[in-house]
Amino acid sequence: MYRITINGQLLHEPDTQSRYRLSSGRIDDEVNQIPKFTFRLPVLNPRYEDELNDRKDIIEVTNTLTNEVEFEGTLLTHTDSMTSAGKLTKGGVCEGYLGYLCDSIQPYHTYENNTVTEFLTALLAVHNANVSQDKQISLGLCNISGDNTNSKTTAYRNTLEEIKVNLIERIGGEIRIRKVNGSLVLDFMDKIGSLSTTKIQLADNIKELSVDTDSTNIITRLIPLGYQLHPEETAERLTIASVNSDCIYLDDSNAIAQFGIIEGTVIFDDITVAANLKTAGQNYLTNNNRIRKAYEAQVLDLSTIDSAYQPVKCGNTYPFENELIGIDEDLRVMRRTVDIYKPYAPTIEIGDRAERITDIATRTAQLIEYELPKQKLDILASAKSTATELINAGINGHVVVNGNEILIMDTDDKTTATHVWRYNLGGWGVSHNGYAGPYTMAATLNGGFVADFITAGVLRGLEIVNGNNTFHVHTDGTVDAAALNITGGSMHVLTNNSNYSVIDLRYSGQRSYQNSISPSGISVTDNTNQTVNTAAQIFSDIIRTLNSPDQTDPTFSVVASTGAVTTKSTVSAQGNISSQAAISAAGNITSQSAISAAGNISSQATISGDTLHGDTLQFEWNGNTYNVGTLISTLWNEVFGGGM
Repeated sequence: MYRITINGQLLHEPDTQSRYRLSSGRIDDEVNQIPKFTFRLPVLNPRYEDELNDRKDIIEVTNTLTNEVEFEGTLLTHTDSMTSAGKLTKGGVCEGYLGYLCDSIQPYHTYENNTVTEFLTALLAVHNANVSQDKQISLGLCNISGDNTNSKTTAYRNTLEEIKVNLIERIGGEIRIRKVNGSLVLDFMDKIGSLSTTKIQLADNIKELSVDTDSTNIITRLIPLGYQLHPEETAERLTIASVNSDCIYLDDSNAIAQFGIIEGTVIFDDITVAANLKTAGQNYLTNNNRIRKAYEAQVLDLSTIDSAYQPVKCGNTYPFENELIGIDEDLRVMRRTVDIYKPYAPTIEIGDRAERITDIATRTAQLIEYELPKQKLDILASAKSTATELINAGINGHVVVNGNEILIMDTDDKTTATHVWRYNLGGWGVSHNGYAGPYTMAATLNGGFVADFITAGVLRGLEIVNGNNTFHVHTDGTVDAAALNITGGSMHVLTNNSNYSVIDLRYSGQRSYQNSISPSGISVTDNTNQTVNTAAQIFSDIIRTLNSPDQTDPTFSVVASTGAVTTKSTVSAQGNISSQAAISAAGNITSQSAISAAGNISSQATISGDTLHGDTLQFEWNGNTYNVGTLISTLWNEVFGGGM
């Protein structure tokens, strides 16, 4: 579904048989955020030998179903890595063209009585004067014309941050960068996106849903503050007292009725007129005092298989229905994360998040390759909350300092204490059974750490072993486990060799069987080289057929290359059935094409096919076995006198 290029050269294509394949790739798109694309490049990809150039290489990700470019930007950073098993890969983090606005700084300047269009034009003129030609950006669409009277002051922030501070945080709006005839343009719109007719609803295209409400932004009594009156002498700032009956605050009566009085301040550094400051404060209350909701969901983008559905895109609004939690309204997709190998299952965030703009998250998070799932974050947050409560409740303990150790106890005497923290040269430990222990949590001088429970965001280690060794993660990444249960998910195995057996199923008895599964086929062998119950090689043709663009019915061949094909059930095929030995079945053997074998073809039921061929063809009747070839020859001689 995705075709990816680097500097116009092929990096990845949908064809599963192509060498131009990435190990992984993910698109992150969010309203008012720098788009991001991360990928991992395997050593077998021909592009692996090419040198990667940070901030120079251009990456383009195209949806081959819609011919739409879903990401375009520059390679920000890359890494070369090798696992303990010797597996080589390259990883890359890319950012969209919106990141170019981080590469220029706006000097200190106050813009008076400028429209939004005039202000943005001025910012882009400064940006273009200080960057290379490929990073220059012109103003495109702009449908916001308000905020003409307020002054705007730039203060050595990068251009993207100045747009955030002076426009988005004050009057709202959304920005994006797009390419028009090879040139970059900046759009600043009230809302970017469209209304879709595709419903996101329970039992159709929604898998998981969580709702996050946020009222921490509520201020019911606002004290707006303007510029600093005497910056070299005091911290006093301009207030609205002179235009608000000597009162420095503004009340939101509706919010007070619902939440009570919650005081807060907002600083408008560039406002020097009290009347403008009051207007800005009132606008802030209007835009800020509402409970924000965000819906995080895993959905199915059915447009990948059914043209009747519209694609799920960031910024678009969709009818959203879930009867179980009472949702039936139009909601916007504010964020979308797409795995290039699972484009049908994006993770989306829907809700009131448009005012949040980037803190240049791509740049600050570029070294973080491990992202915690939401439920793990919930577990971690709960653990932190519990720890905070326990520590805040423990202020009544007793600290006792001896000559060689420090004790924190529930009494001031170690002979009577039950709960003890003990620190000395040997380490530190916690006991719930007095000074002598045992210490159920401890860090010791020899590098050991003991604990009943460990909750962590990321837990790293070279080797993990459970108590009875039924689960063991080795230093090379190999995992031994007594059992593996997967519920509601899937297992993905990536190998650099199509003939490598990624799954081996073994049975050791009087005869030892081994079933090996590799990307190119499935084979069954035993330790005696005798005929096994199933000897089949399913060639990689089936994989190509299942992914064929014309959606024809998949076909595969069963070939016994070393032994017989035998079953206690039925053998049937629309194509040939062939064996270099015997074919036998307790049920029917049927084919709409040829049946052939170097050995016997035998069945306890019916044998039927367009062509039957073998060294001997026999059938059973009344307990006797007859050679079909001999009977036909005898019959021919009887009727025609010989000479077939």
